Amino acid sequence: MSNYNGKLVELPKDGKAIVVTDIHGNLDDYNKYMNIWEEYRNENAYFIITGDFIHAMGKKDDKSIEILDSVKYCWENNENFYPIIGNHEWSTISNISVYKGSVNQSLNFKELLRERFGDRWNKKLDEYQEFFKKLPIAIKTANKVFISHAGPPRNIKTLNDIINITDKGYLDNDNLYEILWNREEDYTENDLRSFLRAVDCNAMIVGHTPVDGVKLINDKQLIVSSSYSQGKKVYIELDLEEKIKDATDILKMVKNLHWYS
Repeated sequence: MSNYNGKLVELPKDGKAIVVTDIHGNLDDYNKYMNIWEEYRNENAYFIITGDFIHAMGKKDDKSIEILDSVKYCWENNENFYPIIGNHEWSTISNISVYKGSVNQSLNFKELLRERFGDRWNKKLDEYQEFFKKLPIAIKTANKVFISHAGPPRNIKTLNDIINITDKGYLDNDNLYEILWNREEDYTENDLRSFLRAVDCNAMIVGHTPVDGVKLINDKQLIVSSSYSQGKKVYIELDLEEKIKDATDILKMVKNLHWYS
């Protein structure tokens, strides 16, 4: 995995990147995106999942384990497959429960593990925790697009702050917390622009917040909903060779999932 630089993946100015956000245990959607990636694999394409591939709203339709095992296998066996962690993977590392509405999704996940693995569930949980700790936190492309689960964090001074972001651990780490949890209301336009200057990027792609497909923030950020959405489900076919001056240049690269239903 030669593109790794600490907790940052740096992609060259070559090919395309398929960017998918927030699957949340939806195996049908996950398989559709994997099929899309298969169409591009011979064309120097990268596949990026921006975290939160686990934790559905209810256990009945939660295929987190199946998705997680597939993501882990693909990450270990494909140089161009890049999952990054979201706040839900972080909750598994930190053992801090995460909720949607009144649903304790961390507890549901542990119950799924008990049902699947019986007495071995704790060992399996440890295995998944170690896997999550190996994953990157963000991706930067040569044409200056920054991709993370959420954010921006407000106190990043240089790109090294991203590269070394977990040096302080996964708890009591403000920069890490904000890049996994910050929503639009948690930062200002100035915060966003300052962050992009600090990491030498012109645009940012995140998931985390459910929107109707895609939402443009201050011409500098796209919030994308690929599965857990308020309406449309979209992904980004990011052209790594095209000049990106701001996030509006990426809008034409947004693709609707229903094309592949």
